[in-house]
Amino acid sequence: MRGHEELQRQIDEMAHEVVTRCSERGVTVASAESLTAGMVCSSIAGVPGASEILRGGAVTYVNEIKHAVLGVSSDSLERFTEVSHPVAREMATGARNLFSTDIAVSLTGYAGPTGGTEENPVGTVYLGIASDAGVRSVREVFEGDRLGVRMRSAIRALQLILECLDECAESR
Repeated sequence: MRGHEELQRQIDEMAHEVVTRCSERGVTVASAESLTAGMVCSSIAGVPGASEILRGGAVTYVNEIKHAVLGVSSDSLERFTEVSHPVAREMATGARNLFSTDIAVSLTGYAGPTGGTEENPVGTVYLGIASDAGVRSVREVFEGDRLGVRMRSAIRALQLILECLDECAESR
């Protein structure tokens, strides 16, 4: 469990940095989370001052809710599955629209211990990020147990928000 304590410390530090930097720039954020089930949103909400920047989060654990709440297309879910670049991008776009935010991040993947495919084994996570700069997604494969994969995913999502802040600052 010592590894989990270190991961939690990283999550807490990064969430604090997200709140600080977003507050300084007047930027709002939201999340759409599947495998992390609100971990990213909760970590941000745990920081004093989060109400200035956090607009909300959607836990869309099943495909029907990804479609109904975030507007993820049934075609994308059927053609690519929920663990894919197209779905991660549509989730991020849907969260950005739903919560009217500057930046939205999404996470979908296989935390384990079961699930996964040959192409996307357990530990595979697709993360989306949507902002005025556009929408993109990244694929990561994390090692560890279920909680470890979820925590590493949350850390990567917070990193994406910080990277997006840097990209937005450069484009101004």
